[in-house]
Amino acid sequence: MKNLTRKDIAKAAGVSPSTVSRALSGSPLLPKKTIEHVTSIATKLGYKPNILARRLASNRSFQIAFAVELWTGTRRGPIQMSYYSAILDAMVSEAFKRNFSVLVQPYTRDEESFVEHFSNLIQTRHADGLVFAGLNLKSRIPAELLKRHLPFVVIGSKSAKNKYVSVNADPYPAMVEMFNVLMQKKYRRIFFVEGDMNFHHAVTHREAFMKALKMSSLKLAGIISGDYSRRRGYSAAPEILVGKKKGDCVFFSNDRMATGFYRYCYENKVSMPDEIGVVGSDDDESALVLYPELSTIRQPRVEMGAAAVNLLMDMLEKKKTESVVIPNSFIARRSI
Repeated sequence: MKNLTRKDIAKAAGVSPSTVSRALSGSPLLPKKTIEHVTSIATKLGYKPNILARRLASNRSFQIAFAVELWTGTRRGPIQMSYYSAILDAMVSEAFKRNFSVLVQPYTRDEESFVEHFSNLIQTRHADGLVFAGLNLKSRIPAELLKRHLPFVVIGSKSAKNKYVSVNADPYPAMVEMFNVLMQKKYRRIFFVEGDMNFHHAVTHREAFMKALKMSSLKLAGIISGDYSRRRGYSAAPEILVGKKKGDCVFFSNDRMATGFYRYCYENKVSMPDEIGVVGSDDDESALVLYPELSTIRQPRVEMGAAAVNLLMDMLEKKKTESVVIPNSFIARRSI
């Protein structure tokens, strides 16, 4: 059996081969009915489009790049972290629905050279657009890409003047809910272990925490610097527990630090929540593995990844796009 060509489809559909090419690439120059008609005929005939031909016909790669910083030293790679892996998983699923694939593109802090790299990535049609996650607040990458009019979306960071499109989580509604539950359970004081303040996530957490605290009856027992690592949760534990009083609890800016705190409490026979209540943030899988199960603020990572893909697709289709903010939610478990 000979290979089915676009000429064969054109003959069966009663259109020209060029119309078939445009229809199969989803060209906006054709009426929707024509695209549906040609696509239906092609499917019935068993046509299998060549991906390279599809790319050439549409001048697209049908790939989007997920750009994350490549960590060096003893830190685990970003894709091993649940924050990035959950976002990537959602991006792959959402892109698949749109007949796109996702290319993971690491970069280092040598930002100048990687701006050139990202530009070449799009100009050579290895990717049609970029999604960034985990950008440092001081990163110059978004500003440089804007100058070059390249399509990109940033997850977990924000432009001061809304110059670029972003997807972020809003922790404030969940913080209010958390404090309401803590007040119901008669907690009196709370320690706050913040995240790495070089990142937007940490800044918004602190702002939301302080705002919600003012509306509650709890007193601030102390603010402790953190870096999102289990090691820091463990090392912060003595500082928290030495001044502990009845009715105290502690909020960690991510679940990883909370797991380090759990380890210290286990080793030193500190009972939770009898002696101190604990709340984390993110709703990692570890939150359900810990005993007692960790109360936490759920970060909508799946929704964020899907939203970023859809925003980028809208950009590629020249549609108007606006930044998205998705509210977090609070999950009360046995740790409080």
